[in-house]
Amino acid sequence: MAPLLVLYTVRLSTLFICFLFYSRIVKPKTEFQKVFDTLPAFLLNLNHFPTNFAQDITKYTCLVKVPGLEILFTADPVIMQHTSSTNFHDFHRGPGMRDAFDALGESIFNLEGHEWTERRKIYRFCFNIKEFSSLANRAILDKVGRSLVPVLDHFASSKQGPQATVDLQELFQRFSFHTTCCFGLGYDPKTLCVPWPEEVPVVRAVEDLTEVLASRSTAPPIVWKLQRWLGIGKEKMMEKSVKILDDFTSQQLSRLHEEREKGCGERCCLGMSYMSESKADEKIHKDEALALILAGKGTVSATLTWFFLFLAEHPSAEAKIRQEIQDIIPDDDVNKFHLFNTKELSKLVYLQAALCEILRLFPPVPNQVKGSYGPRVLPTGHRVGPNTLIVLSLRVMGRLTSVWGKDSLEFKPERWIPEKGELKHEPAHKFPAFNAGPRICLGKDVAFMETKAVAATIVHNYNVQIARGQDTRPTNAIVVKMKDGLHATISNRWSKQV
Repeated sequence: MAPLLVLYTVRLSTLFICFLFYSRIVKPKTEFQKVFDTLPAFLLNLNHFPTNFAQDITKYTCLVKVPGLEILFTADPVIMQHTSSTNFHDFHRGPGMRDAFDALGESIFNLEGHEWTERRKIYRFCFNIKEFSSLANRAILDKVGRSLVPVLDHFASSKQGPQATVDLQELFQRFSFHTTCCFGLGYDPKTLCVPWPEEVPVVRAVEDLTEVLASRSTAPPIVWKLQRWLGIGKEKMMEKSVKILDDFTSQQLSRLHEEREKGCGERCCLGMSYMSESKADEKIHKDEALALILAGKGTVSATLTWFFLFLAEHPSAEAKIRQEIQDIIPDDDVNKFHLFNTKELSKLVYLQAALCEILRLFPPVPNQVKGSYGPRVLPTGHRVGPNTLIVLSLRVMGRLTSVWGKDSLEFKPERWIPEKGELKHEPAHKFPAFNAGPRICLGKDVAFMETKAVAATIVHNYNVQIARGQDTRPTNAIVVKMKDGLHATISNRWSKQV
């Protein structure tokens, strides 16, 4: 009890100190400041903004001052473009972020300056290899047919009973982990299988790790460092998760080294390509393997989860997607079970528009943190310095009426399809779901291919009934997810004939 009492005392003291200094919010005073009563609430509710305030960009830029630290909160695309693109080299990932994200070691996520530039060149080379694109697409489509479909059929089977449900969020998390391991590490982790395992430790470890990292990024360092020292709370969970993931990445790297010695092709997976091009030591390879898993897993699973929730709430959008699918598949496969190829998926414009809407309303990484190397004046006139934490809310940015129009809070895939019927391009600083500027996600095309393959397969071949009364609020995590998952029942639309 004593350690817990110490922890709670520290937490309460920290909150009280923050409350005392919250009145020192500097000019200009805006309506946004009325949303939060205290600074702790401001930090703890970054993923739960009331959307009815999203009327004007200026109401979403405010500066909070506490001793030794300033926090500039903004949803202004102009600041996003300035810090992420036009003046990229003047800004870094934020003061204290590397310390908070120490579990990612020397991976590219924790690098800045010249080190980041050199590592990025290696990754860009690996992603641009023609064989990698083909490998990733083959792995995704193969796992949809050989792994995802059998699990869906399992839950759709009458043998499971009429009330059998599956947590779609858990299903998509396992699938994205599965495919990332396949094309990233050349390994099939068998996380999608029948009978359905109650829990997969390595997948659970990834989720727990992202939860702890989110907690660290919004808590004073003294709090999580004290927890780590005492071995309690989320830090205890962190220690367990890191151990599981460290063992997993060590095993995969050992296997890749053995395969390489046996003469396995250097382009058999992204990990092998990276090891061939990089002269880094084994520790860095392990860090990059973990970073690859985190990057490849989060975007796809989060996007698919929100997609099926919104599809259930907008049956007209589901009908349009099904009609679009019917229009592009062979006549012999109309009203039959069908697995898609890359050419067919590339023609599904309305489906991709619907996915873009989900990414706009619920970007997988809802907040981005920046820091300045020195005193700077932003285009908005705000002054920032080395002790300023710049918090960019991508989620609020995607809901601003001044940016997206009066219907910005509506799920409307049509906004992405102009009269010509082709997908509309939006600049990354306005639609930063995959980041912007030099740090833009290299796996964007792979992520879209994966989400479209899964979405098209399920929408065309199955009926999904979302269970009622669920708590689908987003959690405070590095990659946004639903609090209690997304439970649903699944049924086949027609007989399976492949």
